[in-house]
Amino acid sequence: MLLRPNVECMVYPVKGVDEYGKDILGAGRREMCAVVKLTLGAEKTSVRADSSASRGAAHEFVADARLLFPSDSKIAVNDRVELGGYRLKVVSIFPRFGLDGEIDHYQVDLAVWGDG
Repeated sequence: MLLRPNVECMVYPVKGVDEYGKDILGAGRREMCAVVKLTLGAEKTSVRADSSASRGAAHEFVADARLLFPSDSKIAVNDRVELGGYRLKVVSIFPRFGLDGEIDHYQVDLAVWGDG
């Protein structure tokens, strides 16, 4: 294995949704990962549907993250990952192969977790 994960995170699988459409999370598990990119911040967004003269705006929390998980990880799309006090949602997973042709690790792209 070429990857040496050095950051601990919590991973919560999504088991379904409740009657209000909110995700139901399963039991969390500790996993090790490596941080490639973790950009978190607030972005100015338009509040009004019509861009009127008032130029009303709000700040929306956004995240752009890429983590690497070992090949034995059970990470899945839509899982919640908690890292450094932030809650992120798995958007995509790509296997990455080592020189021997075996899966070395998974590249996982994440976005901010929405509670709505």
